[in-house]
Amino acid sequence: MSSDNVTYANTSTVTGGTLAEILPEQRPGALRGAQLLAKALQAEGVEVLFGYPGGANLEIFDVLRDYGIRCVRTEHEQGAVHAAQGYARASGRVGVCLATSGPGATNLVTGIADANSDSTPIVAITGNVPSHLLGKNAFQEVDIVSITRPVTKRSTLVKKVTEIPEVVREAFALAGGNRPGPVLIDIPKDIQQQYPRDADGNHVPPRIPAVVERPEPEIGGLTGNQLEEACRLIGEAQRPVIYAGGGIIAANCADLLLQLAEKLRCPVTTTLMGHGAFPPGHELALHTLGMHGSKYANVAVNEADLVIAAGVRFDDRVTGKVDAFIAAGKIIHIDIDRDELNKNKTVTLPICADIARALAQLCDCDLRGDGHAAWLDYLADIKRQFPFEVPEGEAISPQFAIRLLNEMTAGDAVVSLGVGQHQMWAMQHYQPRQPRSFLSSSGFGTMGYGLPAAIGAKVACPGRQVIDIDGDGSLNMTIHELGTCHRYGIGVKVVVINNQWLGMVRQWQDMIYEGHRSGSDLSDPMAVKAPGDVDIYPDFPAIAAGYRVRAERVSAPAELAAAFERMLADPDEPYLLDVIVAAEENVYPMIPAGGTYRDIIMGPGDMPAAAREQQGSNV
Repeated sequence: MSSDNVTYANTSTVTGGTLAEILPEQRPGALRGAQLLAKALQAEGVEVLFGYPGGANLEIFDVLRDYGIRCVRTEHEQGAVHAAQGYARASGRVGVCLATSGPGATNLVTGIADANSDSTPIVAITGNVPSHLLGKNAFQEVDIVSITRPVTKRSTLVKKVTEIPEVVREAFALAGGNRPGPVLIDIPKDIQQQYPRDADGNHVPPRIPAVVERPEPEIGGLTGNQLEEACRLIGEAQRPVIYAGGGIIAANCADLLLQLAEKLRCPVTTTLMGHGAFPPGHELALHTLGMHGSKYANVAVNEADLVIAAGVRFDDRVTGKVDAFIAAGKIIHIDIDRDELNKNKTVTLPICADIARALAQLCDCDLRGDGHAAWLDYLADIKRQFPFEVPEGEAISPQFAIRLLNEMTAGDAVVSLGVGQHQMWAMQHYQPRQPRSFLSSSGFGTMGYGLPAAIGAKVACPGRQVIDIDGDGSLNMTIHELGTCHRYGIGVKVVVINNQWLGMVRQWQDMIYEGHRSGSDLSDPMAVKAPGDVDIYPDFPAIAAGYRVRAERVSAPAELAAAFERMLADPDEPYLLDVIVAAEENVYPMIPAGGTYRDIIMGPGDMPAAAREQQGSNV
């Protein structure tokens, strides 16, 4: 029996013990730690989680079904955490993943860090070795709490069985709280097995759901002074722009963003995380900004006299040379996380506030946008001059493939992405018509994210078409999750933009490293080919067939529409379409790392013959 104990108010002292230590007449209904956990998850509304079983979490796996919780067993723990992310991003609910100790737990770390970077609400639960073995280098022991503490909102080691409901309640409150993010709960195996009991052998289970204090302060809207100053700045502006990020989607206030933009007659640009927060065909839409964003969005933000930044981080992929970013314009920055204010960019009016409340307040103000006609005309002219290009030729261009997919789905699908060139082309050419429909590893740039995230999204939204737009390099990292699709009948569509390269790496090697293409060629180095032969490696349709997932390959532009039709015909059927595209297409526009919007490269002819130092080094 554990020597640890906890006191419930003014009642008896409760410890964790074995079933034999519970009074005989109370044993039939007694709940052990794993059951308390499952019951606490049930109380949070959890119906499904993603996980992988092992010695340290089998107690939990043993009881999930009894509490109506379905476990989707992925092929790898990283797949489980990315699936939890996709579930959370697509649904707006907290995603849950479950892993065993040691390597099972550490396999979650990349996804947890990704969720932290992109403010995705997940709860990761890990089993650990029994308490008496902690710190003794036991088999598959690892201090996952310490490892994940820098990349979570909270990481907790459960030390008493009675703590479980409180830890779970706090975890979900934090994960889905002010600024969403990941929380980790680590539960030693003996804690999972123990029954709460008092000194007389009475079974004394803790209250579920637990009653806990709010783990974060409540964030309100704009104060009177903040609202007055914001209205003054907006009223004086002649060239305003709204710069909207993932915070808009997290706060479920895309409708307020649209309302404010139309009220002010103010153009809107979004970050990669904010893609889908504003209607793509709207006359005020400027598309995305940043390194591979539209020229007109980058011009608009940098030539504006006022930027209303809502739910954004001013990250380096957007700002480039930060001192030159919005060098002359005033900035109102609204964010729920106080630490983001003036962190990367000093602003005119920093406001820590709930974005939904703040936008509602601004919408209610007596503000008009009648004086912005010349500004809107100027930006409209740039939009006409510099659209995103769609190359045409004998080979399928990646831009053409994604643009066609957008047309054939009418932008109504949930799209997840791997990381690489295809990710940027999808940002440019796939136009989601509603929020929570564009799932991308944005801040962390995790290759392999696309397929498992799509699995989570399809589980969350079974009635919607869910498509993973992936690259051959990125897909290779998690293609085994096709097994998960088949096993559970999860109808994810995988579109492989296959150029036989780590395309973004190759692009930067060509531009910066004098064409030294080291490690970026994905073709088969052992292949013996006759002149003119095409050898595609690996054989993705064959791999998919091995997982009993229907697949095909297409390489001619004229054949692509029919292939998409076959893929999309049954939204509940897993399907892989290997699209062979022009091998050495580059992503444009492009602002070199550390550059400014004036350095924007619109095509090969704009590429300066500059030194590596001038081009930047942060790919």
